[in-house]
Amino acid sequence: MPTSTHTDVKARLTELCEEFRTGGLDCRVELDGRHLAFDDEVAEIIYRTVRELLTNVRQHARAKHVTLSSTRRRDGGVAVTVADDGIGLPPERRRGNPFDETGGIGLWSIDQRLRELDAVLDIDAAKGQGTRATVVLPADLLNGD
Repeated sequence: MPTSTHTDVKARLTELCEEFRTGGLDCRVELDGRHLAFDDEVAEIIYRTVRELLTNVRQHARAKHVTLSSTRRRDGGVAVTVADDGIGLPPERRRGNPFDETGGIGLWSIDQRLRELDAVLDIDAAKGQGTRATVVLPADLLNGD
C-alpha cells in the first residue's frame, strides 16, 4: 500500500510543478518516489507546503528557474527542497509573522503545519543568489521501506 501512496505524492507534486511551468516558470522535478511514502495526511501537508513555496517563488523571487527535489537524510528522514535562482529572501521575511508588516501569512502557516508533524522548514538565501527552502521531515513519518 505505501507504494501507491508515495507514487500519488510524487505525481501530485510533478503535476503542481507543471502548472507553474505553464505559468512561465521553468520548474524542474527531481523527486524520488521512495522518499515520499507518507500517509494521506502527511502527503497533503507536504503538497500544500510545496504549493505555497512555489507560489512565493512566482510572486516574489523574480526567478526564471526552480527545482523541486527530495533526498534521504542520514538520520532516515526526508528533505524536500524548493530551490530558485531569484533575488533571495531577506532575513526578516524568512519567518513570517502575520501580525507584523514584515512577515507573510504563507511562511507562517507553513511553519505551523510542519510543527504539527515535528518537521521544520529551513530557509537558506543570499541576496541575488536565490532561495533554498527545505522541508525536513522525521523518519517516523515514512510508511515502510
